[in-house]
Amino acid sequence: MLCAYCKRNVAKLYTRNVDGKELPLNLCAECYEKLYPEREEESDFFASFVGGDGKGEDLCPACGTTLEDFRHTGLLGCAYCYTAFRTELLPAVHYAQGKLQHAGKSPSGRADEQYDLIRELVHEQERLRSLIRAAEGEGDEFVAKKLKNRLAEINRRLYGGEGQE
Repeated sequence: MLCAYCKRNVAKLYTRNVDGKELPLNLCAECYEKLYPEREEESDFFASFVGGDGKGEDLCPACGTTLEDFRHTGLLGCAYCYTAFRTELLPAVHYAQGKLQHAGKSPSGRADEQYDLIRELVHEQERLRSLIRAAEGEGDEFVAKKLKNRLAEINRRLYGGEGQE
């Protein structure tokens, strides 16, 4: 999307509070600075974490976002910005998350067992459906009824009582 003011540069969505309402603005960083030169306090907060001289010389090749944009808004333009500004962003990420490496949780040991059980039940379900079609095709209602009862039992185990046939 192009800047609504200059119609040349890549635009970014800014919001301004006007008369108690949030007004969306699609402007490039240059035009935003030109039209709204006053600095807000938040820019000082983000600027304290990001290196550079604040002139906006660093540019993301994918979306056109500059480090100055990040300093001002605290927002990056795309996922590639994290790669483009990696060294400059590391202090901000460390401050926000407390560490630089993801330390999430891994599934419990029982997750593998549950997955295997569910997989076996689904395979049995498919096998029983096939046998039921064959029994009904041959007109053997007694065998079909027994297979349907077994299928209902498996469905209860899989779906917690929901009768999926």
